[in-house]
Amino acid sequence: MNLETKNLLTPNEVAFLLIGIMMDVSVTQLPSLAIIHARQDGWISVIIGAVYPLYVALIAIYVSNKYPKDNILALTKKLFGKPFGTFLNILFMLSFFSYIPPLISLMGSIVRVDILQSITKLQFSIIFLLVSVYAASKGIKVLGRISTICFIMIIAIIVPTLLIIREGSILNIQPVFQASLLNILKDSESTIYDYSLMEFIFLIYPFINDSKKIKSSVLKSVGITCLLYVWITFISIYYLGINIIPRTLYTFITVTEGVKLELLTNFRYIFVSFWIFIAAKSVSILSYSYMFILDDIKKIKSKNYVYFFISTILIIITLLFYKNYTDRVIIISYTSRISVLYNLFYITLVSIAIKLESRRKNESV
Repeated sequence: MNLETKNLLTPNEVAFLLIGIMMDVSVTQLPSLAIIHARQDGWISVIIGAVYPLYVALIAIYVSNKYPKDNILALTKKLFGKPFGTFLNILFMLSFFSYIPPLISLMGSIVRVDILQSITKLQFSIIFLLVSVYAASKGIKVLGRISTICFIMIIAIIVPTLLIIREGSILNIQPVFQASLLNILKDSESTIYDYSLMEFIFLIYPFINDSKKIKSSVLKSVGITCLLYVWITFISIYYLGINIIPRTLYTFITVTEGVKLELLTNFRYIFVSFWIFIAAKSVSILSYSYMFILDDIKKIKSKNYVYFFISTILIIITLLFYKNYTDRVIIISYTSRISVLYNLFYITLVSIAIKLESRRKNESV
């Protein structure tokens, strides 16, 4: 794979890209998912849910050590033959594609409620996708820089929520470990979907400028994302309590209303404004992913036309199938589960094939 030095990613950019694709505006609903069975121990479910991205990270470290210059698309065709490998890669592409419509729908709902009530779903979808796809078309290096900026924005909107410690109640998280292990595990399954798409690393690890730093980059991304998710869930429970959380649509946005800063009269408005940019970054990375895989399957000369065509399909899907909160929840409950299960199968199959191939080579020596 020929790579220009200027397009290589730094280890930090890789970490921020991975955090960026895992962490989007859907995290505002994470606390409501984590307390369904685990109740006030929901933050423990979030910690256990991090086992999923950690597994993906460990597989990525193993695969990248064996084939530092070949991404997973090339490896599947090398290990399983071009026809079957291409089929596996197409399904992998669809897993990225499936996350875009619900994200557009969710962000559109938030914007129309909190910022601009007059904008229609169609208008928002067009503008949002136009900006996101434009960023994606600029390449992985630009996305790495955008993800770095977005990480700073995430920290900027989460750090002020530390002030809510004095507003909440310790009683809301007590008694700790009251939920059974089974109930904690049930909700950890729900939180897994918020950790999904860590598999993006299998597309970009050849782009890192220091292959020895892949391990630290992927583990850093898992650790930071887990820490942020645990805090968001913990402070939501601590501030609102498990009886109020189910009554909120976007729990963490509700939590930000408790932030009182002298220079800012409405922190919620700042929060939502930042999340528009952060969500657009997520769609940009997802758009880059499906175009990257498409280009690997069949070289695309006019990417702008393909982006336009696929964006039109995405808008149609969003408007037809993701009309409201209920539609999103029902559809995501199926698409997320299918994507996670397939991606687990996909990366595990590749890692096993690599292991068997290495063993065969060693035995033939």
